[in-house]
Amino acid sequence: MPVQYLPCASGGGNPPGGESCCSPSITSTSLCQADGSPILLMVRSPCVCGSTPPGDPEVVGWIDPTSGTFTPGPAPAGSGPCTQAGGCGSVAVVELCDVQPDGTSVRFLRHLVHDCDGAVTSTTDTATDGTTSYTPTGEVGECAECVPVPMCPQLLGITGPEVWTVPAGAESLAVTVTCGPVTITDCSGNATVVNECGAAFNWSAPGGSCLPGELCGPVTVDVADGATVYVQWISPCEGDDES
Repeated sequence: MPVQYLPCASGGGNPPGGESCCSPSITSTSLCQADGSPILLMVRSPCVCGSTPPGDPEVVGWIDPTSGTFTPGPAPAGSGPCTQAGGCGSVAVVELCDVQPDGTSVRFLRHLVHDCDGAVTSTTDTATDGTTSYTPTGEVGECAECVPVPMCPQLLGITGPEVWTVPAGAESLAVTVTCGPVTITDCSGNATVVNECGAAFNWSAPGGSCLPGELCGPVTVDVADGATVYVQWISPCEGDDES
């Protein structure tokens, strides 16, 4: 029974320390009950970290391809390989996208049961966890390739009096107070007065699903007369506003 281990997907921001770990993966195999009716046995591989040897896969449940019903636990008693000539029946799992009217898409898995001639005898759709039944509500097709949004770093020195607002769409922000006083107001309206020269502050909003994160807003930096700060931020390269 093939088990494919999946690499970690980055959530954006700074990479965590320590060993890297794969994500648990789900695969399925075709079996038949004692009466000859087919089922899909769902198997989950464990998470593997660093050089740790992979553990044994575990059965999480089975799916009735005719109804799409998932049943947790072992396969029904008497289930085993389907008795087709040559034992050539197989199951293929493909990832598809359910495109909604508003343009968003939902990824899901389609399990295709093939007979010995390669013909599809039944299909079952599940969520990406491989067990939760899923029913498409939009147009089903291949998932578009993920293209990361280009991000550009910006640096600005400010001498007061001036009030600076972080640009919309910024993923991260760093403020270094060269000479105070400087008042930093977060997106909740909480204001902090900083008088310490050399004080530094950092905020970040890790992205995901190939999209950048976005800090809540607005965040303002009120630089008093005679005070100076440096602000650094990262935001999408298109439409940057450095004012």
